[in-house]
Amino acid sequence: MEDKKMSSSVVTKVLYKNLREFLSDKKRIPNIIDISIGNDFGGQMYAKMKKEKIYAETGISVQSIHFDSVHIASLIDYIERLNEDHTIDGIMIQLPLPKELQKYESVILNLINPMKDIDGLTNVSAGMLAANENSFKACTALGIETLLKSYDVNLDGSLVGIINRSSVVGKPLAQILLNDNATPIICHSHTKDLANITSQCDIVVAALNKQEFITADYIKDGAVVVDVGVHSGESGKIVGDVLYDDVVEKASLITPPVGAVGPMTTCMLAYNAAKSCYGVDVDRVLISSIKESKKLIKK
Repeated sequence: MEDKKMSSSVVTKVLYKNLREFLSDKKRIPNIIDISIGNDFGGQMYAKMKKEKIYAETGISVQSIHFDSVHIASLIDYIERLNEDHTIDGIMIQLPLPKELQKYESVILNLINPMKDIDGLTNVSAGMLAANENSFKACTALGIETLLKSYDVNLDGSLVGIINRSSVVGKPLAQILLNDNATPIICHSHTKDLANITSQCDIVVAALNKQEFITADYIKDGAVVVDVGVHSGESGKIVGDVLYDDVVEKASLITPPVGAVGPMTTCMLAYNAAKSCYGVDVDRVLISSIKESKKLIKK
């Protein structure tokens, strides 16, 4: 079954190598700020991992700023100062926010200067994506698209079931795939007869945050399955939203719970950070890296 596994190892190696080479002769390396608030352990670990991985692979500086708690007015003032700071190229806000700030999430995200929105979560970025204009794309969604293209998955005309409607995954991924001439269907917690829908899809993206919920009954023979979920299963084993051992029998390609979507998300963040400095030239690096990855994977 190993040949069915769609991992990120080959792809990210190529992506980081080419981005590192692109930045090697540039006068300035991007500098980004990653803001986290509260005591979410998983979020803090993810912030630490992003910082270390991106710097180690590309030299891009990620400054992690953590607030145990912060008043909304103080946070607004801080973001506005970062917007005006010409030494800062990108601004990220770690989600989810603490409960006391969640009602302000849209306000907080849309304070970010769209030119520094390397997470692709502002309304401006979403609008430009919807208009099929060059923009920052949400990193997880962009990472999924990049992984699919690197594995030479045909998107043109494919029916894609996306089980998520968030602004981080479902909505931007649907728009990205629509721009690739796929036919995306967004499913969510109110969708009726989910299995009937997904079992007709050529590609299924599971991001419903339910441990091993997607079984073989949800997947048609030969479908491509992307698992975005990450959970701590029995005995500390990491599992996803997909029951891997059950679904792998029917899938033509499937991502493992570890070593696929997560690393791709971090890698796309590095690309967005570089794009904040050097624009569409970075898009060309991404396109050439996908072509190179595709050749290596086919060997």
